[in-house]
Amino acid sequence: MILAIRPFLLLLISCFLLMTGYGLSNILLPVRMQNDGVSIDNIGLVLSLLSVGFLIGAIYSRKLLQGVGHIRIFAMCGSLTSVAILLSGLYPDPIVLGIMRIITGFCMACANATLDSWLSYSATEKNRGRILSINQMVLMSALFCGQFLFSVAPVEGITLFVLSGILFSLAITPIVIGKHQAPQIEDSQAMSLFAIVKLSPLGVVSCFYCGLLYTGLLNMLPLFANDNGIKDLDLSIFMGSAIFGAIVLQFPIAYLSDNFDRRKIMLVMISTIILVSLFIPMLISLEMFNLTLFAIAIITGMAACLYPMSMSETFDHVLREQILSAMSSLLVIYALGSILGPYVASVVMSHFGSSALFTFIMITASTLFIFIIIRMQQSDALPYDEQENFVMQTPSGVVSELDPRTDYTEPAFQPTAEIEVAISLATKNPSAAVNMASALAQEDPTNASNLAAALSTIDEINIGQLYSAITAVAPEMTIDIAEALTNASPEQAEELVGWITAEDPDKSTDIIVAIANSMPDNGIRMMEVAAENMSEDSDCSEGLLEMTEQYMTDFSDALEEMRPVDRNAAESEQTATELYNRLSNVSPEHSAELALTVSEALPESSNVIAEAYLQNLVENEHNQDCTADAVENIENAVNDYISQVVENIPEYAVDIASTIVDFVPDVASDMVELLQDSDAVKVDDLSVSIDDKPQ
Repeated sequence: MILAIRPFLLLLISCFLLMTGYGLSNILLPVRMQNDGVSIDNIGLVLSLLSVGFLIGAIYSRKLLQGVGHIRIFAMCGSLTSVAILLSGLYPDPIVLGIMRIITGFCMACANATLDSWLSYSATEKNRGRILSINQMVLMSALFCGQFLFSVAPVEGITLFVLSGILFSLAITPIVIGKHQAPQIEDSQAMSLFAIVKLSPLGVVSCFYCGLLYTGLLNMLPLFANDNGIKDLDLSIFMGSAIFGAIVLQFPIAYLSDNFDRRKIMLVMISTIILVSLFIPMLISLEMFNLTLFAIAIITGMAACLYPMSMSETFDHVLREQILSAMSSLLVIYALGSILGPYVASVVMSHFGSSALFTFIMITASTLFIFIIIRMQQSDALPYDEQENFVMQTPSGVVSELDPRTDYTEPAFQPTAEIEVAISLATKNPSAAVNMASALAQEDPTNASNLAAALSTIDEINIGQLYSAITAVAPEMTIDIAEALTNASPEQAEELVGWITAEDPDKSTDIIVAIANSMPDNGIRMMEVAAENMSEDSDCSEGLLEMTEQYMTDFSDALEEMRPVDRNAAESEQTATELYNRLSNVSPEHSAELALTVSEALPESSNVIAEAYLQNLVENEHNQDCTADAVENIENAVNDYISQVVENIPEYAVDIASTIVDFVPDVASDMVELLQDSDAVKVDDLSVSIDDKPQ
């Protein structure tokens, strides 16, 4: 853990200071307004305005980071939040306080987006989940500590406002003095609300209710406690227990969510919120303070866990590359709920007393309970092992690329001092830059792929020569270098594939497949380019089939590792058919071998591959010869084909034989005879299928 946080220590310190000041301001403002005689409904309105700013910040933070830069944005957020809390102490008028809350919400969303993008840029695919968890723990721990600063000075004075402002200002310092490379980020577009509601109604509704319940509780609990004589340190402990519950309960909920039907777990959570809300006013009236703390921790913890639960529920139904967009939409939906939550709760409390806060919680939670029951009746649950994992997360105005469920994009290369020198030299003397890179790679082979990727972005450098020079001194890094070159300069991938197959055909299979796998949207084209170059060699069949088998085997293995929704959208049969058609067009004399190779690597596609093979076979034979010899050639070819199928994938032989009979009815009896000779094939199904076909 220490090794994981060491590179990000200053960033985490800034996060802790910022969120500590934020935690103090969240308990300070409602109590101060109540002591100043502001009506409860006006207090709720002021507190709700924080989420208005939060929503604006969540929408525009990434664009601001792109245009202004990370350090400037974070410095702006620290100084503006400091000004906002100090003005709130100097001029505690509800209108001023409302404006300052909007500014604070906006700045907190932008500051958290800044920290998260910095962490995301520096993290790797392996450690980003751990870094996200650490960041969330730092964030929640800071909020927890902020509650206890409330008791260091009287609420009537300005000291607590000054203390909060100091923390906001101090948060800037670690960021400014740290040596962090500012990341380049892309704008994240939210999925349309209609689209996300259609995909996951329960995820959207539960996220909205989380905003209602969680922010309604956290914002109005200080007023409830103050009305019931809980003041000073006891109030800090009271609110601290609420934050503590939101931290601790995520761990058992995560286990339950990943191992049981998530919707049933949500029902249990909602039932617990309703039941505990019923008893809290009673515990307060009986002065059972410790039990009240426990109850508060339970209810706020359950409400807080609705956010990551709703995210997991939604992610069950969206593609991996859509998760960031879905996260953006869920954040907007949560913000809408959090705008309503404090205000609606305050209106209820102003009419029916402070204890009506928990009546509001019970009624609201009951409607969510009913909705979950309805959804459970309308759709079946996913198997437990196909549910998306629960990831500890709190709403902070961030669309987090640290989330391990998102699609990870490897940086093209890591900038270093050596790379900066090489790039600068390459624009003036490309050959000298390549020689320099070769020397550096020989000295440090582990950095060879990074050097190659960086230089490949220079137009003056030939990618084939660069690949040759770097791999000559780091031959054990051949595949890594090829993948790095492809990721950094995908527009030159075809040129690289052509160079490799021409210059080093004996070792090209693994390298070409690695390049194709690193370009999922254009991998088949890379295979086609390689096949075209191989076809110039009269004895290319072995290499072509080996390359095809390896590519399809890797594709099949990747399908097994995919999330169910991604696997369903992968269109594996279409991919297999496209690969077969392209390669057989390049090398028609190997059409049958290619079809069998693809079918064996991905058996579930064997039927559509058989159809594609038969179409090619019939077209080629009829184009060449329309006599009886063509018919005989076709019959012999399909008999040989089904013989290979029976030997290698017998479980699919009946379906394929039936497909063959559709195209070539005259071979029906031959098909039956071939299958009868195999003990691994049941012929009854084929006989029925043939009987059903027209004469």
